[in-house]
Amino acid sequence: MANPSSNKKKIRGWKRRMKQIEQWKQRHINLDIEQLCRNRRDYVKLWIDPFYRFTRRNPPIWYSRFILKAMIEVYQSWFRQMNRLNEPFYLKIWLYNPNFINSQIVVAFRECLHFYDNTFDKSNDKKAFPSHLYGDIPGLQELNWELAIDSDDYWLSDLEEDIGMGVRGDKDIEAIKNKAYKYETVKLSFGEDTVYHVRVGDVWLGEII
Repeated sequence: MANPSSNKKKIRGWKRRMKQIEQWKQRHINLDIEQLCRNRRDYVKLWIDPFYRFTRRNPPIWYSRFILKAMIEVYQSWFRQMNRLNEPFYLKIWLYNPNFINSQIVVAFRECLHFYDNTFDKSNDKKAFPSHLYGDIPGLQELNWELAIDSDDYWLSDLEEDIGMGVRGDKDIEAIKNKAYKYETVKLSFGEDTVYHVRVGDVWLGEII
């Protein structure tokens, strides 16, 4: 998960970082339709160093604006390509806040058309899209944005295993349970397990309607 405060560490070479965004955009601007037809779904994440590493860091907001501008251009290109297929498709930008660096563009169709329908829980919060963060990026206002919940999910079996390994204590587990906005019992091949969903932020799902 991205650490919102970790971008305070000084990063050098911003001109090179700007070139990285353009290179990222050019690598992904054209959707690989042949691969999509094989796999029925595809995505692109923000593989932009040094922010997208094992320990992820959020870029400063001014840099995030340039990244989002590139994401929208990629999205628009994919949208035009998918429209030419003349069949239903799922195509959205997943814009995370505050964990911006987790953002991605996701596409699916045919047998996987509804693959992502239940990826996120809808949020009941009455929030407006944070336009003040991103300014007047071209194409931003063309997208319809729906608010969903960004969550960390904890399986009870994993938590119990952590206790056995000494990684967590009983108080840690109790804290996770108390923070969870919901939990559910899931039937698995070996029996049942419980998963606790802890909200860590928002995710805005953007698409052209």
